Amino acid sequence: MSFLKIGSVVVILIISILYLQEQGNVQKLSLNSKINELKHENTQLEQESRSLEHKISKLRSDPKAIEKVAKRKLGMARPDETIYIFEATGDKK
Repeated sequence: MSFLKIGSVVVILIISILYLQEQGNVQKLSLNSKINELKHENTQLEQESRSLEHKISKLRSDPKAIEKVAKRKLGMARPDETIYIFEATGDKK
C-alpha cells in the first residue's frame, strides 16, 4: 500500500513540475513580447530625440529656420511683407 502512495506522490510531483514549467514558458513568451515592444518604442523615441536635437541645432544656428518659426508660430513678418489669414469655412455639400 505504501508503494502505491509513493507512486501517487511521484506522479503528482511530475504533473506539478510539468504544469509549472508550462506556466513559466507562457510567462517567458509574454515577457519576451513585452521586451520586443519596449525595444521598438525605445527605437522610435531615439529617432524622435535625434530629430528634435536636429531642430534645436537649426534654431540655434540657422537664421532661415528661426524666421520660418517666427512666421508660422508667431505670425511675424518682415516690414515689406503682408500677411493674409484665411479662415476655414464649413464643408460644402
